[in-house]
Amino acid sequence: MDTLSPSVDALSYVLFSIEILMNILFIPTVCLLFYICVVQKNLHVNFRSTLFLTGVGYLLGDIHRLILVTARMCCIAQQSTPLVQKLAVVQLVGAYISLFGWLFVTIERAIATVFTGNYEKKCSGFAAPVALCSAVLLLAALACCVTSLRLIKNVDFIIMGLQIFLVVMCFVALAVIVMFNTSAYRKRHNAMMQLSNRYQLDENIRGSRYLIPVALNDVLVKVAFILLMAYSIFFTDIPLGHDTTHLSHAYDLLGSYQRLFFGLALTLRSQRFDHLLKRRKKTTKAIEKQATAVSNYYNELRTMWS
Repeated sequence: MDTLSPSVDALSYVLFSIEILMNILFIPTVCLLFYICVVQKNLHVNFRSTLFLTGVGYLLGDIHRLILVTARMCCIAQQSTPLVQKLAVVQLVGAYISLFGWLFVTIERAIATVFTGNYEKKCSGFAAPVALCSAVLLLAALACCVTSLRLIKNVDFIIMGLQIFLVVMCFVALAVIVMFNTSAYRKRHNAMMQLSNRYQLDENIRGSRYLIPVALNDVLVKVAFILLMAYSIFFTDIPLGHDTTHLSHAYDLLGSYQRLFFGLALTLRSQRFDHLLKRRKKTTKAIEKQATAVSNYYNELRTMWS
């Protein structure tokens, strides 16, 4: 939500500065996430492609806010100027790409769960990621056209409801995917499951758990967003979308926080980031313990026979 006040007071400068700092921090974070999506081969290419596109959507929204807030702090774009109107298109595109990208990240995990036995073989080429990313871009373009051209009455409230519904649905779906795959993995020995299917189940669990914190945070952000709207409706006389008080900064800070959490959570919890920081993995520790045990065993034998 944009602040359109004709003047910027001291508190607004502070709030704008906080938002700019968060937006700047997001850029290197999401670039590192892009690197992880490219090089972390133990995650499926379809998963990495849709996640990469989701990050692109968040990056567009971040760049939009960074330019707009900087302009407003310099008293260039206090009112609805052509600059603000042009930047609004970038905001729309980024918001819809990130929304539908996240939806298709979840759909990809659901497809991998349903077709565990055949997914790795039949969906490992370039056709599937191209189809998924094309679907995201087409839906984003359609939503942008509907919103910009006002083809539907009260389209803003409809889109808002759609966002809340999709965010909640993705969180519930990821939780169900984790539980379903975990249950199937526990029964792998009784079911005489092939090794390739076991690996696919493990990837489904690992990939979905990787996304759960972001999905939960998205739900919490939407709850906070609804509470802010409820406060505006019931405790102020200002129509929604026309708030020029300091409360309007809360919406923008929520958006910046959501983007930053997305980048940080997916980057810090990735195996590639662990490798970059040279963290010791559990498997490495186990091998070291095993090697130490073997060494101690032979040392004891040598001492006993000497």
